[in-house]
Amino acid sequence: MTSRSFRTILLLYLAGLAVYGLLAGPRLVARPAHEHIALAEALLHGQLAIDPSLAVLDLSEFGGRFFVPYPPAPAALFLPAVAVFGHTVYHGVLHVLLAAAILPAFYLALRRFTSETAHSERERLWLVALLAFGTPVAALAANSNVYYTGQIAAVFFACLYLAAAWRGRQPVWAGLALGAAYLSRSAVILAFPIVLAEIWRARPPRSAEAFWTSRSGALLRFAMGLGAMLALSGLYNWLRFGNPLELGYGYLGWRTDPEIVRWGLFSYTYLERNLHAALTSLPVLLPAFPFVTFNPEGLSLLITTPVLVMLPFLRGWTRTAWAALLSSGLIFLTALLYANTGFAQYGYRYAADFLPFLILAMALAGLRVVAWPIKTLILFGVMVSLWGAAHAGWYPFTAALDQRIKLHTLLRYR
Repeated sequence: MTSRSFRTILLLYLAGLAVYGLLAGPRLVARPAHEHIALAEALLHGQLAIDPSLAVLDLSEFGGRFFVPYPPAPAALFLPAVAVFGHTVYHGVLHVLLAAAILPAFYLALRRFTSETAHSERERLWLVALLAFGTPVAALAANSNVYYTGQIAAVFFACLYLAAAWRGRQPVWAGLALGAAYLSRSAVILAFPIVLAEIWRARPPRSAEAFWTSRSGALLRFAMGLGAMLALSGLYNWLRFGNPLELGYGYLGWRTDPEIVRWGLFSYTYLERNLHAALTSLPVLLPAFPFVTFNPEGLSLLITTPVLVMLPFLRGWTRTAWAALLSSGLIFLTALLYANTGFAQYGYRYAADFLPFLILAMALAGLRVVAWPIKTLILFGVMVSLWGAAHAGWYPFTAALDQRIKLHTLLRYR
């Protein structure tokens, strides 16, 4: 990597810090209870159960103790800061520091994959801006609640996974990064087809003289990296619940919700409302200030990220592009069948789990950021997404605003 590339990576990180920090606004210095911080403090004391007074959202109660049901990677990332500052650390600052790392990580992935295409350096920067500022990722970066922090960590590790997966050159690191993404957001593990496609594309068939550099050797090394993280996850679950496959959702209070009791956490029944939240939900018009606002159930990806409309018109599909598209589709499908639309949100936040892979797929399939129509689509998405991010940081949803939204919308999903 050249000094110019290092300079670009540094500048991208600083740009992320500046934009996300500005969007987060007062949330940078707010210190409400936070489940990942509470878990980090518990880990530092050799415990897995947390003090419930240090949490504000969902907890799993088992055996008279309380556990964080969400994957533990963000808590692990925050361990050093919590060790120094305790549970009163400014977790909004930690959140923004992590979110800003998405920009250089995705740039590194794009730089590797598009080194074999005709994309210019300027186009790579446009695509980085697309993911960071022209998607629901921007709103996730501006708000440090436990859900959003988990998704930000997953996007960061997903970008590292892509960088390591290129040409199958770093299969162990690809496995570790994908495992870390799984330990941030479970569904992201379904992006495994990308590294398989890259290993098949770039690695030679098996040979006795060079097994570790062959396809079989690379696959084994990837499996070792991913398997180590899955084993860690299983041990973590077993120590908490006596079951390596129990994440904690089975002990959440909202599992008694009649809808979930009837249909479960995943069901075809939820498909219609999730499709609406992801693709057809529109802004809410109000008769008084702010006159227009987000529907907390979601805002169509075709509005927050309109460049996605170019997907059907791309014609340069390679094996890796198809693999990235398949990965995106598998992750999207889990969200579409899930019992929750992502409420409350500024845009369709579950899309952040698959958008790094989808943007890469589109780039490899021939999306070029050269003509102004494409740039205009990206810029429109940036404006809408930054509007949502500013809401998330400075003017979050309140009970009063939610009541006003209910009075001026026809469809209301929960």
